[in-house]
Amino acid sequence: MPSEPGSEKPVRDPGPPAILWRGKPLETPFDVAGYFGVAHNHLMWALYKAPPQTRYRTFEIPKRTGGMRLISAPNGLVRDLQTKLAPVLAAAYDAHPAAHGFLSGKSVVSNAREHADQRLVLNIDLEDFFPTINFGRVRGLFMARPFFMGAGAAAVMAQIVTHRNGLPQGAPTSPVLSNFIAATLDRRLTRLAKENRLRYTRYADDITFSTNQPTFPPSIVITDQASGKIVPAETLERAIAAAGFAINRKKVRLQTRHQRQSVTGLVVNTAPNVHRARVRKVRAMIHAWEKFGLQSAAYEHFRKYRGASGAMPDDPSTAFRNIVYGQLSFVKMVRGRDDKVFLKLCAKLIDLDPNPSKFIKQMVFGADDFDVFISHASEDKETIARPIYEACARLGVKAFLDEAHIGWGEDFTKKINTALGAARTVLCVISQTAVTKEWPLAEINTALSMDVIGQKKVVPLIVGQPDLSKLPLLKARDQMVWRGDAEMVAREVAKIAKPPKPDVVKGGASLPVIAPNSTIEAKRAAQEAGGKKKGGGLFGWFGKK
Repeated sequence: MPSEPGSEKPVRDPGPPAILWRGKPLETPFDVAGYFGVAHNHLMWALYKAPPQTRYRTFEIPKRTGGMRLISAPNGLVRDLQTKLAPVLAAAYDAHPAAHGFLSGKSVVSNAREHADQRLVLNIDLEDFFPTINFGRVRGLFMARPFFMGAGAAAVMAQIVTHRNGLPQGAPTSPVLSNFIAATLDRRLTRLAKENRLRYTRYADDITFSTNQPTFPPSIVITDQASGKIVPAETLERAIAAAGFAINRKKVRLQTRHQRQSVTGLVVNTAPNVHRARVRKVRAMIHAWEKFGLQSAAYEHFRKYRGASGAMPDDPSTAFRNIVYGQLSFVKMVRGRDDKVFLKLCAKLIDLDPNPSKFIKQMVFGADDFDVFISHASEDKETIARPIYEACARLGVKAFLDEAHIGWGEDFTKKINTALGAARTVLCVISQTAVTKEWPLAEINTALSMDVIGQKKVVPLIVGQPDLSKLPLLKARDQMVWRGDAEMVAREVAKIAKPPKPDVVKGGASLPVIAPNSTIEAKRAAQEAGGKKKGGGLFGWFGKK
């Protein structure tokens, strides 16, 4: 590594510029337009003359700690430019070890883990973090290492990624740019932490110091004599101000080992963990979904948390469902996929949701994600269900068969409920035995009723001449006839369970024999079948096999 003249200190090789156009760093606005592949006049109009509302849409979302957060999401060409630029910036960022936000392989969990099992934990929030990173600072960043842009190009690039003279929350480029700008802050605070035998990390605007010493050094925090509150020391404030930021003095929290210590929303007294309140909240949301239905639970949730004046989402049910899944994903990230509380919540949710998220199905079934559920009476297993299951396997169709997927000692009812809830396609083996036994008859009727409302795709397979009077929904469906050919049935099921992509479909898969009657009759029959359900389980009718 080379050294400066008259100095023994090595100079870091800056390397090639992170963004090149025709093999050279960007120098002018024309270079920026060429790099993005847009006409120069079109780029200038979109950035400088188009109305602000055409470049960004602005809305508010609730903060985790209360209040509302302003989100500015880019539109049109600005969004396209930022989307292309974001991964390039991420690849150029040389991550500081103390930074944990918006980085691959790091998260709130890795950030919290650094401060687990410490005697004292100090949390500090930076004030107006993203708005503080203004146009001038971003322009200066693009002119420096590792971009080395000319002044004209840097100004246009900064205009692309800033809004109202700051980094907009909601833009894909803002997270990585905030890490670039905060690199000086990370270096200064890391040095200060080492001098005082502290641990230091930063997640966006959340700064955390921790120590096993009896007290925090007076260069970090002191006790205000007038109020008795913990306040930042002058040394710490100067270090943060020198990096271009300021402390939000309302959010300085010192937590002892005898209190609940929190870092970026996680409890860290022993190891990173989810707050009990979060688990109670998601459990209550799932309970409300179960008791009152998805729509009612959603409306009540948003009325409670957004108040009478808060805006209701355009689709409250979908928004509520997304929140539940998001909360479960967070619990899984922190506590792990084998956590008993998490798995119990997953099992409860899959009983409620007719089309559960793939990650929920994988939590219940492990690596399995079934294409088709084979419904059958036990008497039809040996000669019909098992040969079809084996034929499906040869075609690459994942089929659920009770004997193949329910282990010794497992809850049979729950496993069946879960599998039927997870599969989108159901093959119903309808024999005289099936229509005379309570559990397979209820299973078939429920699957058919869900097919009518679009939650399942059912393939009825008629064996012999069963009495179909207890299956009113069959009047509205095509049916297959069992002729002893498991391979043929598997091929037909595969067409429905794993259809080709839309651009190569030459027509829908058809089943031989009986054409459907009216949809009105089908819906009426579905309501009648649904009205006969009993409590318990996903579909509320399982007894012993």
